[in-house]
Amino acid sequence: MVETLLLTVGAFCAAVVSGATGFGFALVSTALWNQALDPRLVTVLVVVFTLALNLSYLPIFWRDIDVRRLAPFAAGSLLGVPLGAYALSRLPASTLRVAIGSLLLVYGGYLLSRSRTPRFDLSPSTARIADAVVGFAGGFFGGLGGLSGFLPSLWCTLRGGEKLANRALVQGYILLTNLMSLAWIGGLVGVDAEARNHLLLGLPFVLLGGWLGLRLFARFDTTTFNRVVLWVITGCGAILVLRH
Repeated sequence: MVETLLLTVGAFCAAVVSGATGFGFALVSTALWNQALDPRLVTVLVVVFTLALNLSYLPIFWRDIDVRRLAPFAAGSLLGVPLGAYALSRLPASTLRVAIGSLLLVYGGYLLSRSRTPRFDLSPSTARIADAVVGFAGGFFGGLGGLSGFLPSLWCTLRGGEKLANRALVQGYILLTNLMSLAWIGGLVGVDAEARNHLLLGLPFVLLGGWLGLRLFARFDTTTFNRVVLWVITGCGAILVLRH
């Protein structure tokens, strides 16, 4: 009973955050589900549900996806996902998630403490290299536990730009990364009957929460959207650190 309640409530809350910001499903759901579910089951749920959400977002954002801007992120992810999936099968997941949480908490808190979010103005060639590095790191965390979205989202906030363009870029990146993550994690970790039952139970709550989150996203201007992203990053970092 407790496990079922935690699964459904966590799925709904995480999907609301994802719909409102474009990422965060993995961060919120991982922090909640780790209290009762096996970490490798959590990873399977996160990857599949995040993929389902991003497929449902695609009709809304696909026209705004800049393929040329997305390309270096995707190239980096191609290398990062296999390494993350391998780490998932070999390393203690709890230790890695505490490290991720600490990074999010410190850096997100630092940016929130500033009156203005710093902006990185880079040359086109440097920007492409930096995008590929961020894509690689996001791919690693995607393979590790479906945590692919937070670094690209934070990077887009620091690079500036309009909220719809940034949101579309992140959605395209997460979709590609999760497709790769699902292939690798399915092979290394597996999707058994227990995972399939949890997926069927949680999917309606995921889709409902994502729809509600999109309604919130439509109300944000770019400045508000960027601040909400930072609050989600900081809050999720705190949860991962305190509840590992």
